[in-house]
Amino acid sequence: MASNLAKLFKDAYGGISTEVWWLALVTLINRSGTMVILFLSLYVTEHLHLTVQNAGVVMGIFGAGSLCGVFISGRFTDKLGYYPVILFSLFGGAVMFMMMSFITDYYVICIATFFMSCIAEAFRPPMMTAISFYSTPATYTRSMSLNRLAINLGFSVGPVVGGFLALYDYRLIFWADGVTCFGAGLIILFMLKNKKPADLPQHEGSKVQSASSAYHDRLYLYFIFISMLFAMSFFQFFSTMPLYYKNIFSMKENEIGMLIAINAVIVASVEMVLVFKIQDKWSKFKFIATGAWMLVLCYLALPFFSSILLFVIINIVISFSEMLALPFMNTFMNERSNAKNRGQYAALYAMSWSAAQILLPVIATQTIAHFGYDMLWYLLAAFSMAVVLGSLHIEKLLARERK
Repeated sequence: MASNLAKLFKDAYGGISTEVWWLALVTLINRSGTMVILFLSLYVTEHLHLTVQNAGVVMGIFGAGSLCGVFISGRFTDKLGYYPVILFSLFGGAVMFMMMSFITDYYVICIATFFMSCIAEAFRPPMMTAISFYSTPATYTRSMSLNRLAINLGFSVGPVVGGFLALYDYRLIFWADGVTCFGAGLIILFMLKNKKPADLPQHEGSKVQSASSAYHDRLYLYFIFISMLFAMSFFQFFSTMPLYYKNIFSMKENEIGMLIAINAVIVASVEMVLVFKIQDKWSKFKFIATGAWMLVLCYLALPFFSSILLFVIINIVISFSEMLALPFMNTFMNERSNAKNRGQYAALYAMSWSAAQILLPVIATQTIAHFGYDMLWYLLAAFSMAVVLGSLHIEKLLARERK
């Protein structure tokens, strides 16, 4: 039994390049400091003593900065390569996070949040592109899952540490984020060599050639819309959900951090093995649809949940939703692109998540203020159901393309 389990883990992690492991370490260090986004809404309401609506605006501005950052970085990634863009994002983000800790004026923090998010979130398209350079078609999905494992290990540390730092001084979460960005940048600078487009392995998951520009690929744009809806439904559990825990159930910041960390721990422990075992069993979009179904069930159940134990169950279901959907979304993005436009495709995918960060806080806080939390759960259940139907429709369109 033990030997079989050991072999399963060895097979799941085998064949992944040393460079991908370095990238995963960079992501782990960077995301271990990801505390600002998780506690930003509470920082605005509890430390700056502003309203929930103000918090929603700040969170939306964070998303707007993210949207601009990933769009610009995708362009620069295709022109300059992933390497300088990653370094700029990490070192520039470190400076911005530290500066944020000194700002208390609402309008100034709105402006600073935009630029902080723009620089820090520019990390995502070049990182996805870098993984393409250091993986093969056979290992790409698992390489992305390893990167996501690092993200979730970091998130398992970040919320817990951030929760305790917030109890002492909210400003410390900005310094923690800045220090980890700087450390991750040093690893990229000293441990990884830059690669050129000619070194990029050919990924041939799709028999259909990608468009010359991601912005002219209609099917991919449809996928981006579906991705945005999924991101909105998923992000709620990590965006304004802390307000629900705090305002309705009077949970403390460290309790909220540990509850959020459950998701990260489960995903970090299970995803690599799960993806290894199931990746050839079903189509990508059936996995995505199944993950979205789980979100539908979670939102329909939330109006009837009123204890921490039940919230733990919700977080477990969310974890499996994430593991079924996100690795295969990333794989489709990679298969749909080529060496000359991968930065654009990665940027559009990242932009779908950034757009969700803009829309969700505003929609969520306004819905809560005018109609209550239960109406928000039903609305997001409808978004998740749209992802289920849209994913299955994209699968049919892909089948037609390949004929």
